[in-house]
Amino acid sequence: MLAYARNSKLQKVAKLYLTLLLIGVAAIVASPFVPGGICPIHRLFGIPCPACGMTRAFFNLPDIWLALSYHPLFFIVPFVPLLPIFSEKNRNIIATILIILFLGTWLARMLLLFPHTEPMTINQSSLMQFLLGRFR
Repeated sequence: MLAYARNSKLQKVAKLYLTLLLIGVAAIVASPFVPGGICPIHRLFGIPCPACGMTRAFFNLPDIWLALSYHPLFFIVPFVPLLPIFSEKNRNIIATILIILFLGTWLARMLLLFPHTEPMTINQSSLMQFLLGRFR
């Protein structure tokens, strides 16, 4: 029974890694062909989301300082699929900490970098900017 539980957790971890890998590959493949970026929040509302800059951070990974300038928490992403290894209580605590960390980082970046520093810039071709332009 214990071996099955460990195997089940490993399967969950493997599935999460595969999902993240597929999302990352899709983002990398699609990003040169999508003007304005691939982030749905940035494309719809014109403001960067809490994960904005992740793809560029991984693109620039050999240059760690440049990668950190695009998103200071990019190095956490490879560890997220390990969450199923922890007990439910610990997993919830870790997930809550990660959410607070990402939202806090996003808020700090919005206050310090928005709208003048990449990737925390406004998307002038977003749907929201288009609609706001119609009402002006």
